[in-house]
This record gives sequence, C-alpha cells and structure tokens, in this order.
Amino acid sequence: MDTTIASTPLDRHGTGDSERVFPSGSYLSYLVPLATNFNPETALRPSGSSRKAKFEGVQQRDLLFFDETVDIYLVLRTPRVDEDVLRSCLPRLTVNLEAQVVNAHTSDRENPPSAEVIYRGAVEDTSSAIILTDGLEQISLDGQKEEQETYIHAVWKLSVFLPRPRMRLQAPSVVFAASAGLEQAQVGRSDAADAGYMQSSAPCGLNLLEAFAHDPMLGGIKPQLSAVRVSRVAPVSQTKDPPRLIKGMTSLRLKIYPIVHARVRFSCPNTTPPSPALIAIIEVDFTPFFECEAMLEKIAVSVTDGVVDDLNTQDGMDLPLSCVAHDHLAFLYKLAPKQLDLVSKNPTRDLDIAIEVKILVRPEEPDICTPTLTMAWTTNIDFTLPVNPGFGQPMTQPIQRSHRPSQLSISGGVDTQSLISPSITRPDALPSLEAATAPRPLETTLPDFGITMTFTGPSHPIYAGEEFVWTVFVVNRSRPEQGGTNHNRNPSPKPPAHLAGARKLALHAIPRRRRNDLRVVRPPSAGGGMKRDPAIADAVMDENVVHAMQRSSAIDDTEIICLSADVRIGPLAPDACAVAELRFVALREGVVGVEAVRIVDLATQEHVDVRELPVVVVQSR
Repeated sequence: MDTTIASTPLDRHGTGDSERVFPSGSYLSYLVPLATNFNPETALRPSGSSRKAKFEGVQQRDLLFFDETVDIYLVLRTPRVDEDVLRSCLPRLTVNLEAQVVNAHTSDRENPPSAEVIYRGAVEDTSSAIILTDGLEQISLDGQKEEQETYIHAVWKLSVFLPRPRMRLQAPSVVFAASAGLEQAQVGRSDAADAGYMQSSAPCGLNLLEAFAHDPMLGGIKPQLSAVRVSRVAPVSQTKDPPRLIKGMTSLRLKIYPIVHARVRFSCPNTTPPSPALIAIIEVDFTPFFECEAMLEKIAVSVTDGVVDDLNTQDGMDLPLSCVAHDHLAFLYKLAPKQLDLVSKNPTRDLDIAIEVKILVRPEEPDICTPTLTMAWTTNIDFTLPVNPGFGQPMTQPIQRSHRPSQLSISGGVDTQSLISPSITRPDALPSLEAATAPRPLETTLPDFGITMTFTGPSHPIYAGEEFVWTVFVVNRSRPEQGGTNHNRNPSPKPPAHLAGARKLALHAIPRRRRNDLRVVRPPSAGGGMKRDPAIADAVMDENVVHAMQRSSAIDDTEIICLSADVRIGPLAPDACAVAELRFVALREGVVGVEAVRIVDLATQEHVDVRELPVVVVQSR
C-alpha cells in the first residue's frame, strides 16, 4: 500500500499471459484498521478518488493489547485483469501470516532482544476473497485523453488472537509478517476412470517364466510373471514446481501492552460443622498503559459438578463496570459441590474462569474503536474437608506430641556470640557481618528508630557523568533519659540507648544491583570419575566449578555511584537537627536510582533502610 510497483499492462483477452504476469505484477500488503467493525466494501467505495488512494487513507491502529482478537486485512493488489481470470488463480494462492512479540533493544545489554512467536496461520479459503474493481481512469496529457491503468484488489480478513508470551516483557512490540505464493497450474490430469491402470503404449516388464512356455507338462499354458512384480522399483515422484512468490510488505510493527492482570485466590471459611465450600477471590488489576475508559463486561465462573454463588451483591459492583487505569477490583464467589457424598471419592473439581473487558479507545463516530479483551483459564480446586478447622470442635483427633517445646532452636550460634557489645570494643566501626546476622532484630522500622529524615534532590537538570547532590535533613526525635529513684523491688529495665540521649549516625547508599535471568548449570567436577589417592584431600573448589560460577555471575552495570563513602552525623542531641550531603554520579541516561540509604546507629549497631528516595532522571546533552 505504501509502495507502488510499476508493471506491464495485462492482456485482458489472453488467459495464459495474464497468469504469467499475475505474480510478478502483484503486491501484498496488510493493515490493522482503527474501526472495530471495518467493512472494506463500504469504507473503500471510490468517491472522487481511486480505490488505491482510499486504501492509503484508511486510519490504522498504532497500539494493540494483549488478550485481544485483532482483525488483520490482507490486501492483494494486482494490475487490472478480468475477474474470471483472477477467480481462477485464487484457489492456487497461499497466504500465510505470522505474528511474534519482540522486546525493545536496550543499550545496556549486549544480547539481542528476545522474541517469541505467538501466532502462525494461513487463509483457509483463498477463493472467498472480496474483489474490489475500478473502471479505467481518463487522464489528459497535452489535450489528448489516454487511459490510465488501474488496479484490482482482493481482500481477506484474518482474525488473530494475541496471547501473552512466556518471556519477560520489556517495552514489547508485535511484528506481523505475511507472505503469498501462487502454485503452478497442473497441465494434465488423469480421469478417475483411468486411475489404477497402466499407461497406454507403455512397454511391459520382462517375463521371468518365458522359459517354461514350451514345457509339455503345462499342456500349452504359457505362464506370465513380469519382472516389475518381483524387482524393487522406486516409484517415480512427480517433481512439483515451487510456488511463485508475490512481492509484499516486509513487516508491520505495532506497540503492544498488557491492560488487565487477573488472578484467583482461595479461602476456606471456618464454619461449624465444617463445610467443603470454598471462597474464590478473583482480583482484577488495570495497568497504567492506557488512558481511556475500560468496561468490565463479564466475569463467568463455573465448577464441574458444583454450584457457584455470586457474593457481589452490594451497590456499585454490578456488571458492566466502568474502570480506569490503576484500578484494583476484587470479586467474591462461593464454590460448593453439588453432591456431598461424592466429595470423599473425588474431591477435585475443575474451575473455569472467563473475563471479558472492552476498551473504549474511541467510542464516538466515526471509526468506533472498542477492542475486546478475553481471558479464560481453568484451574483445579479441592473440596476436601478441613482436618482441624480454626473454630468449633475438630471432626478428627488432632496430632498429639509428647514433647511440645515452646520454641524450636534452629541455629546454635548464640553461644558463639561475644558477650561484649560492639559499641564498647569498636565504637566507630560500621556494622559487621556478625552484627547483621545476630539473633536479635537489628533492623527496625523508621518510626521506632526515633529519627526523621528528609531527602531533597537537585532542582537543576542532571546529566550523565556529572556530579549532583542530595541534601539530607535529620531530626533526632528521641527523648532524653529521665532521672529518678525507683523504690520497687523489681526495678524496671533501663530504656534502650538509642532513646536515652545523643545519637551518632552513619549514612551509606546501597547501589541497585540485580542479576540477569540467565542461569548457567554448574558442570560436574573434572575429577569425578577418576580414582583418587586416599592420602590427598579433595579440592575445596574445582576449577570447572569456579569457571561456571564466574560465567553465571554476570550482573547489570551500576546505574549510579555514591561519592560519599562514609557520612557521619552527630553526636546529635534530642530534638536537634543536622544537615548532610550525599554526592552521586550517574553513569547512564534515563531513570536511575539507588536501592536504599541505610542509617546506622553507631552506638547500638541498629540500622534502618530508607527506600522512599527521590527519583533521578538523567538527561542527555
């Protein structure tokens, strides 16, 4: 449609010449119109302009959605030929279509973008195409009227469902690629009555029993045994000419995004007596990849040999339901088997769920665009009665144990810990690995930490390779220790040190590092099958294992580097404030950041991670 191919005018009276020029002068294109109910005959009706210009003026989709059934229109444009000749060539025409999802190429990854084929099909009946013809156009050149060659179009409609691929999506696009070919016409055909007989005037095989033709014991009978029946003769296969390919578009690439995410969870209600019924919670999440309105048309839930009760009877939950981006909906359904006596024999059932959503891309005239998304899946549920429900008397005797300790010890590392506090031995040291893995919880929440922090980013643009600063405003919200004398026999414990007085803090930026999805299988040891000397100990780490670990430890490049390796604040008295700075350098463009900023109390080795940090947008010069 976007390319015009010059071709020789066809002979409208010679069928052989028309079939010879037909593949070379034709062009295959395909489009996805914006209108949901697109009709080629009415939309492409010529009115003042040629049909070729009408095709080029069709408004097309620029964005598709997963779980959508989209209509692809394949258009074969050929120079004008008799419609009977075109109809005779259509049954020998093969039109194939393939769709694959391709991720966007990122500059920070060396591997090519991943792709996955989600559809591969063909037009089943090519003879049922919609034929659109035009009359000859009269053009004037230097006062003389000449006839301009026009085109005839054959249109097929192919409905393609766009499922979700199994690969991880990163700015995906769907790529459509179609191809067409014309098979050669068969010159001669054998009639059905002659099928199974030898060809006329064909020489027969050698008679292997000809030597016994004059045997007097046969009484004048001449036996016949052809050598063809005895010898192994390979059948002659008729060489089939390959189809003649038709020129066409290379591919059609469109953006595609998921609009709706759905999942189901189950809960067993606590009733007396216990019931095999289940509560199914269907959650529907709308992504931020669309800006229009969406209508949740239908949610169908069915159970094999079961009963489904809809618990969504409150106001505002009636379908169809209007939704927008970032909406989260939850629907409750009660599932129960029909016959309770069959539960003990076969408690497993199949649960079928179907969800239908209509996206109102353009609900008004003209070119109404309302694509419909359909999600359907089947899962197994178990109606087994609970062994020991939370309320009521248990139906069966619960598990009895002779020794029921209140707490099971998992690690014996408590006895190996030093009894001296790290704040005494190393008052200015950073939290070590022993402190991070101590049995007592060192990581606390920000309200319990007694510190209020405010992070402020720069107001000017940030460029890659240039330094920028975060300003950190710290307020010590802890209260000083109250003095006094306690006359009780059991004195109350001393309040924690971080709530008693001044605080001494350290700030550390934790970079964002994530591993790739590729995993390398660790190879076996090189000496696994060799006989080892009992006097020689085994290697701590084999060289093959070390090589595999190095290959599989590929990590992404660091987005941002913190130049402030050790930032100390304090001593900070109660209700006092301080200001510190964290200096960074961004290494690449885009949205970057750090994983967290860790605040460490140097007195108690307690720490807290602040993850709600300013968003850093690095621009290019």
